[in-house]
Amino acid sequence: MQDYKGEKAQAQLLENTENPHVPVDFAAFAAAGLALLLWSGTAIANKIAVIYIDGLSAGVLRSVLAGMIGATIAFALRLPFPKSGRDIAILAVSGLCSFALWPALLSIGIEFTTASHAALIMALIPIFTVLILSVIEGRTPHIGWWIGSAIAVGGAISLVILRVDSLDYSSSGASLFGDLIILLGCVACSIGYVAGGSLSRKLGTIATTFWGLTVTLVVVIPLFAAFSYRTAWGSIPLEGWLALAWMTLLSSFAGYVLWFYALGRGGIRRIGTLQLALPLVTLALAVLLLNETLTAVLATTCVAIVSGTYLAHRHSG
Repeated sequence: MQDYKGEKAQAQLLENTENPHVPVDFAAFAAAGLALLLWSGTAIANKIAVIYIDGLSAGVLRSVLAGMIGATIAFALRLPFPKSGRDIAILAVSGLCSFALWPALLSIGIEFTTASHAALIMALIPIFTVLILSVIEGRTPHIGWWIGSAIAVGGAISLVILRVDSLDYSSSGASLFGDLIILLGCVACSIGYVAGGSLSRKLGTIATTFWGLTVTLVVVIPLFAAFSYRTAWGSIPLEGWLALAWMTLLSSFAGYVLWFYALGRGGIRRIGTLQLALPLVTLALAVLLLNETLTAVLATTCVAIVSGTYLAHRHSG
């Protein structure tokens, strides 16, 4: 009887969090907002870090440090670990995509593009998240979602192709290679979001996040050992270490705890699309802190991406 009640309560939670007619509680929105605020500085910190550290090493080291913290907490608190083979596989997908592939690809890509370009491309993550979830569930999104997504993706495509000497990073500050690597990372990140948000309802947000960070160590430690020779670690100034600390403690650690909590409590479809505010904040920080130029192309594509994502959000239930 107790198992039946537990399953019934869990089913009710799933129904409520994904039902567009049930309001999302304040805690879910607050957690998502704080996570997005922390993540708005990710591209900025990453851009500063790759000045002193090569892109792959910066992204992998971020995952190594966050993974060591996560593993320490997971074992110290004896957090619940998935029991079924299916849930273990979901944890592995969530951890590797969110905490290994995404940080590495973002860091590699941002070494060859601007923080402004990275911010606008990253705005497509909620589009990919809903699309992947729809494929898994066998559900077709509303026509309004498709229209909004088409506008956002069209803006991103324009951002990538409307440039001079797109293959030459030195002339424009943003290369086609860098943009495409970040785009690939966004797909990996979205897969991690779907897996992590799903598992957090069973395992809990904290356990999902910390065990997810832990499982990535199997991959990122050997990678860091193999490629760390590319960086002169003794020559990195305080600015570089502070940027790495932001990426590790706030982006990879606190940000994901808050985000998975919001996804599990508020629903992947509704909370996932709230990332439309992220490119606006990051774009402003890139102009103010990195002296990047706000061009007409950037402004136009930003409007297209944000408005398209907003339209998709309204029809994502």
